[in-house]
Amino acid sequence: MDLKSWANVRPLLRGAAGLLAVLLCPVATLFLAAAAFLSSGVASGVAAALSAACAASSLRDCFFLHYVTDGGAGGLGCGDGEHAGAGFFCGRSARVRAVRERLMTRLSPYRPTPYLYSGDLLTLAPFLFFKGSVGGRVAYRRRWVRVPSAPAPDGKDGPSRRPSGADSDEAVALDVAFPPGGHDAGRPTFLVLHGLNGGSTEPYVLDLARRANAEGITLAVMVARGMMKTPLKGMDSFHGARTSDVGCAVDALSYALSGRKRATNPQIVLVGFSMGGIVAANYATKARTDSGLAGALSFSGSLCSEKLLLPTRAVAHSLTTWQPALAWGLKATVVKPNQHNLARRGVSPAFVEEIETVTDIDSRLVTKYHGYPDVRDYYEDLSAAGRGDAAGREKLNGAAVPLLEVHAVDDPIAPYESCFASAVGDTENVALLATQHGGHIGWPQGMAPAGQRWSFMIDLAMEFASAVSDIR
Repeated sequence: MDLKSWANVRPLLRGAAGLLAVLLCPVATLFLAAAAFLSSGVASGVAAALSAACAASSLRDCFFLHYVTDGGAGGLGCGDGEHAGAGFFCGRSARVRAVRERLMTRLSPYRPTPYLYSGDLLTLAPFLFFKGSVGGRVAYRRRWVRVPSAPAPDGKDGPSRRPSGADSDEAVALDVAFPPGGHDAGRPTFLVLHGLNGGSTEPYVLDLARRANAEGITLAVMVARGMMKTPLKGMDSFHGARTSDVGCAVDALSYALSGRKRATNPQIVLVGFSMGGIVAANYATKARTDSGLAGALSFSGSLCSEKLLLPTRAVAHSLTTWQPALAWGLKATVVKPNQHNLARRGVSPAFVEEIETVTDIDSRLVTKYHGYPDVRDYYEDLSAAGRGDAAGREKLNGAAVPLLEVHAVDDPIAPYESCFASAVGDTENVALLATQHGGHIGWPQGMAPAGQRWSFMIDLAMEFASAVSDIR
C-alpha cells in the first residue's frame, strides 16, 4: 500500500485545508477590516467584502462561537438533547464524592490560554509547541507481558481472559519507569494507556512519567498491539474494544510489585488518554470488582462512542478536519504493517484507499477484520456505557472503583456528547469533570503555555492517584 498515493493523501490535504481555513478566518477578518479602514477606493471595498466573508465563515464555526461566548452559543454538546455543560458531575458513592471534593479543594480551575480562540487551537497548539522530553530522559525498561490471542468481540468476560500458555498466546510491551530510589510499595503505581497512533514516547506521557518518578511513583505504559513498531504474532491486531490486554498488564504489575495478581488492596491507577481513555473506562466498568485498580482516569476519551455518530455540527467538524489526519496515521501504524493479515481477511489496498476517516476505519475495516456485525456493535463493545440505553447505563454503573472522565466541551475530535453526562449522576462511582474549554488532550494554560505544557492533566492525574489511594 502506497501511503503517498493521491487516494490516500487527498483526504489528508482536504482536511488540513479545512482546518487551516477555520483557524485563519477570525484573524483574517481583523486584518482585512483594518485594511479596509486604512485604504480607499476599490481596495477598501474589496478588503471590506473579504472581511465580511471571513466574519460570516467564523460565525458559522461552532467552536469559535463557543469560545467568544464562553459556551453561550455554538451548540456544543447539545446533540443528544441533554447538554449538562461544564462542571464536576458525580456518582452517588461516598468514596467518589470524597475524591471529587479532594480534587476541587486542591486543584485550581482550568483557565485556557486566552489567545487560543477555539477548541481546534487548544488541541493543535500543544502538539505543535510542547515537543521533546523537557526535564530529562525517561529511562524506560521494556518488559513483555503474555496475553491471550483474544479475538473479537471482547464481550463481558474480556477483562477476565488470561493467557493459556499455548502457542496461540500473544504479547504486549510494557515500558516501565522507576523512580530514582526504586519502587515504593507505599505509593500508587500508574498504568498508562496512550492515545491513537501513540506510545510511551508521547510528550504528555513523558511529562507524566517524569513527574511521577520525581515524586517516588512507578509508572508503566502499556504499548497497544502493533504500536511503536512492536511485532504482532498472530491475527489479532489492535482494536479499541479489547480489555484483556489491560487485565494481563494489571496482573503482571500487581504480581511484580506486590507478589499478588489483582491485589485485594490495589495501588494501581489506570490513566488513559484519548483512545486509551476509552479503553481505561471500558475496562473499569467491565471488570467491576475484579479490576485490580485503585481508580481509573480518562482524559478526552468517551463513555458512549455511539454518540459520535450523531448528525451534529461538532461531529461533522471532527469528520472533515481532524479524522482524515488520524486515519492516515492509522494506515501507517496499523494497516500497512499488517497488510498480509488484512489480505487474508479480504481487505485489499484498494479497499483501504477508499477509507478517509477514523469512523470509516471503524465502520468498514475494524468491523470487517474483527467480525463485528456493524459499527454500532463495535462501539457498544468498546464503550463504558454501551449504546447509552438501559443496558449501557447498567454497564456504566459496574465500575466498582472511582472512574473519572475529564473532557472539554469544545473537544473537536471526540465531541462532548460522547461523555454521556446525563448518565453519570445515576451511577455509584463514575464522575465527569467537564471544562468549558481545553480541546482534545490539550488544556494549555497561561500566556506562555509552553512553560506549563500539559500541567493541567499532570496535576490532575497526580492528585487523583493520591486521592484514590488515601480514600478507601
